[in-house]
Amino acid sequence: MKTLPSLSAAFLLAASIVNAQVPGIPGLAPAPAAPAGTTLGANTTSGASGIDLANRLKLSGYVDFMYANLQNERSVLNNDAAEFNSAVDLDFLFDFSPVTAEVHTRINDDSSSDLLEQAFIRYNFNRDVSLTFGRQLSLLGYEADEDPYLNQVSNAYLITDGISARNGELRTGSNIRRTYNDGVRANFNNGRLGFSIGLHNKLSESDAVVGKSNDNTKSGNIAVDLQAAFMILPGLEGRLGYAHESVHSSTTVTLGDYTANHGQDEIERFNAWLGYNQGPLTLALEYDDWNIVGVDAWNVMLLGRYQVNPLFALTVRYSHEDLEKLHGGVNDLDVNRLTLYAAFALTDNLRLGLEYSHSGVDVASGSDYDVDEFYAETVLSF
Repeated sequence: MKTLPSLSAAFLLAASIVNAQVPGIPGLAPAPAAPAGTTLGANTTSGASGIDLANRLKLSGYVDFMYANLQNERSVLNNDAAEFNSAVDLDFLFDFSPVTAEVHTRINDDSSSDLLEQAFIRYNFNRDVSLTFGRQLSLLGYEADEDPYLNQVSNAYLITDGISARNGELRTGSNIRRTYNDGVRANFNNGRLGFSIGLHNKLSESDAVVGKSNDNTKSGNIAVDLQAAFMILPGLEGRLGYAHESVHSSTTVTLGDYTANHGQDEIERFNAWLGYNQGPLTLALEYDDWNIVGVDAWNVMLLGRYQVNPLFALTVRYSHEDLEKLHGGVNDLDVNRLTLYAAFALTDNLRLGLEYSHSGVDVASGSDYDVDEFYAETVLSF
């Protein structure tokens, strides 16, 4: 219950900001407008912004510098973890319409670099229908996978997004939300309606136990993800999605500082969200229902963002996770997480962000604990 006063204060603060009238500042980028239609299934390569490198070739991306500090009260972990991290993300966009292609790469200053995030080819049969082949981002979830398009620094969920502190370092567990997978995807988009269905080698970065390969592509199974999007009203979009992955029956999935392994051979997820973006105001509501190799879980996220003026924006986010039958005798786990984020647009391309997040973790065994996070991030996009 100790998160309730903080949550109430946060929503009162957000309400006061929404009702405030703050003049714009000349020379800075205006507040984002509502999207003309859904982007699900759309060809976003043709006409994309970026630096022209050659005829039919553009470069876009960003440079990211971040400081992170995490205080975790759980006794088996180091209570103090802090680090600096720098990264560069480069996206190469090829347009040979009706054929387009994208190659995405990310380089970090640690061992987590992904030299090939995405690499796919798109063939457009007409304006509405296309087929994509290659390494692509999984569909489900409200939050974007790249920093310039997030409403804050961190992702929403403490456990299923894998935030943890071990041995004095910030680390993540298995990624079961935003992954890059090899496969083929059929797409439809007419602006108001969007639909995509894909067949892939996997949908999660699960860890196999001794005697099994860490590469799920060797299991002979196929993963599927599908999502439908609807522009209900101008600025108001809803999406429904489903994903299923077959894994080894002995697969262990790391969830934050916990594990899931009950001899089951599937990861299943249902996702639904509503997003509203009109003028300076952004609102979002997301719900997930999970089966993670025998762990029953659900989560919900509420987000509000207001662009006070072209210089300053504020995000308030609340998320709740409920997980049952975790490995290691943890029968029930509940997490309430509150995030406050302030963004400063120093120029059209340079953004400074400051985030504070507090999580209260309730464990059925009684070993409750809190997690506090602070992030400072600078992002230069181009």
